[in-house]
Amino acid sequence: MNKETLNIPQSVLDAASELIAIYGAHFYHLGHYEGKEVYLYKFPEDSSTGFPFVYLLGDNKVTEVSGGIALDIIDLLIKDDGE
Repeated sequence: MNKETLNIPQSVLDAASELIAIYGAHFYHLGHYEGKEVYLYKFPEDSSTGFPFVYLLGDNKVTEVSGGIALDIIDLLIKDDGE
């Protein structure tokens, strides 16, 4: 996974505003998927949550993805380091 980044586009922050209000603004930039930038919302370690939230940014539009599709995107972009 890429290092946590500080340069999250405002449109992604706006799309995740409800999560940010509760847990703060914590994201990872995962790379590119189908021509879009991929941002993973990072929940705090001590939170009990369901599926992850992934934000796809392309053509000045943000799409929020969760559930199995989010897991599939993450799996494609994160390299297994053997742990």
